[in-house]
Amino acid sequence: MVICPKCKAENRPEAAFCVRCGTILFSKPTPVKPAEVPAATLPPEQPRKTPPIEPLVSLPGFSKRPDGTIFGERFQYATLIFQSEHENHYTVKEIPQGENPIVRVCSNPECRTVHIPIGVAVEKYCIQCGQPLDLQPPALILKETDSDKFSYIPHVIDLHLVHPNIHPPVAVFNEEFNASSRYCMVIPFSKDLPFQPEVPDVLDWGIQLAQALDYMQAKGVALGEQLDQSSIGIVDGKPVWRSFTSTRILPLLTDREKINNLRQLALAMYFWMTGKTTYSLDPYLPSVLNGLFQKALVGEGFTSGAEFARHLSLAKASGASRLNLDYQLGRRSHSGKVRKNNEDSLLCMELSRMNQGIIQPICLVAVADGMGGHASGELASSKVIEAIAQIGAFELVALQNPSYEEFDEWIKRAVDSANQAVFEARKDANNDMGSTLVLGLIVGSQAYLGHIGDSRIYLITQDVIKQLSTDHSLVQHLVSIGKISPGEARVHPQRNVIYRSLGEKPDADADYFFQQVFPEDRLLFCSDGLTNLVDDQKIQEIVLAAPSAQAACDQLIEEANSCGGEDNISVLVVKVLSY
Repeated sequence: MVICPKCKAENRPEAAFCVRCGTILFSKPTPVKPAEVPAATLPPEQPRKTPPIEPLVSLPGFSKRPDGTIFGERFQYATLIFQSEHENHYTVKEIPQGENPIVRVCSNPECRTVHIPIGVAVEKYCIQCGQPLDLQPPALILKETDSDKFSYIPHVIDLHLVHPNIHPPVAVFNEEFNASSRYCMVIPFSKDLPFQPEVPDVLDWGIQLAQALDYMQAKGVALGEQLDQSSIGIVDGKPVWRSFTSTRILPLLTDREKINNLRQLALAMYFWMTGKTTYSLDPYLPSVLNGLFQKALVGEGFTSGAEFARHLSLAKASGASRLNLDYQLGRRSHSGKVRKNNEDSLLCMELSRMNQGIIQPICLVAVADGMGGHASGELASSKVIEAIAQIGAFELVALQNPSYEEFDEWIKRAVDSANQAVFEARKDANNDMGSTLVLGLIVGSQAYLGHIGDSRIYLITQDVIKQLSTDHSLVQHLVSIGKISPGEARVHPQRNVIYRSLGEKPDADADYFFQQVFPEDRLLFCSDGLTNLVDDQKIQEIVLAAPSAQAACDQLIEEANSCGGEDNISVLVVKVLSY
């Protein structure tokens, strides 16, 4: 207990303000912004407005109590709000009984901390912010069941939890009704969380719930093995821990137990943001949030609510939110100035998915450069594109709550399908046809990429052009081991010799990787007809200066042809947009 230096009243250990006179005490929890209410005056005696509650019609099954029932000689029936075969939920009002203290709520709208009576002293001021407590009792919820689910609740009540983001249990008791036992628990009223919250709201909730969990962990409260979503409610936009039916009270929580508790909170937040019940890298979340959830859910975790709340605050300060992205596409292929036939093929598909109420565009692109001479090269590259288009049209739209792993596996499956198509055509024609491939599946802020041969993928930003793929070619190997320079590779007589391609064997030996993209980034997919003639700096200059992705493709083709147009030239540009 903390003794007030002014009125000598006994206060709870965590009190920052005296419950009798409102004097500031020495111990001070996390401050709550005070309202503009004079500390020395009590609010007028009038009921506060509470959210409207729609009563339910009584259903067959676990019979409800008659209207006006008094529960436990302390709480009066108001409305039935839930009924099932084994459980009923009611809103109830606490009945004042003489001088005995009742449940009170802070009048400060920024605080609204619930104060459960402790002892016989009547509390007048909030121990969190020092503002007066409401004179009117708050709305409460009474849950009654036909089995004892609340046996551990008295231990939680004995902790006397007082925190703005905690709705501690008020009372538990048993009653007989219709010759059967009814097990009852009373908690402060709160609503269920909304179904599709916004990411900034989830971050705010997480910060507050983590701070409250830090407070509970200091009291020895450990959550159960799994967090029931009903354990968290919301009141006037503020999240609160509630229910506590699966909690345990331990003398000292280990780091492992703390990490597990915070892991459950992080998983709940991840579900609110993505709709997923298990963690995987999410393409629609920015890297700061993916990194935070990865640490909390599959990494070393967080050992304190304060630490987790701090990381959430940093993520919020960085502007982290669900990325609402779209893509602007451009594509063009040209035979060049020397060759009459074009052995390149292009694929560009745009799809849309609805997830968590947000339209999520998906972009599937590919460039294939066929080999094997007239007709054979064209056939090989067209087989590649047909196979990828077919698997994309049928499978991508059918994925349910797709994860990073599913998209990553899909890219590999698409390349395998394309390789098999060329391999079979090669056997049937009894020749050495083959094809290069650069393939991209862009979903949200993640680009899932596959590559084989010497066609290339570039990331182009305002600051840099970066080759993401590595050529499977003889000259690239010579550059890698230091035998020739990149400049010498561009004019080397064997620059067109590659050692990997689709169709040469039953299993494709491709490279796979992913790249996070941001608004105004461009991804360029192209055949070597461009890169053998136009250097990287010139490509970056053209792409950034072009008014659109399509204009960039047109100008790249013109530039390659102006440099000689010695080969077929195919380019595909994806510009990332935000809205």
